[in-house]
Amino acid sequence: MIFGHDLPKQHGAPLRMVIPWKYGFKGAKSIVKIEFTAKQPATYWNTIDAHEYDFEANVNPSKPHPRWSQATEKFIGSRSDLSWEIIETLPYNGYGEYVASLYS
Repeated sequence: MIFGHDLPKQHGAPLRMVIPWKYGFKGAKSIVKIEFTAKQPATYWNTIDAHEYDFEANVNPSKPHPRWSQATEKFIGSRSDLSWEIIETLPYNGYGEYVASLYS
């Protein structure tokens, strides 16, 4: 479920997922395989530019990206006027209790 509703079919089948990160480069686009490793693997983004897209990119609001701040974000509401509110970015985008251990 997402926001109290069943996941729509476009989230895949038979395995459906939602990866809730602020920027798309952190989220999976599709599942090819699931593999458990003892060490952090290289990823596409941190391989092409580790300085901008290190493993902790996008999860620590007090660590700015080399070209912009990650301290705030725009929360786009569901109103029809498409207005937004600038809010403080939470560590791990608010999912710390679930994912913080992955970054230690």
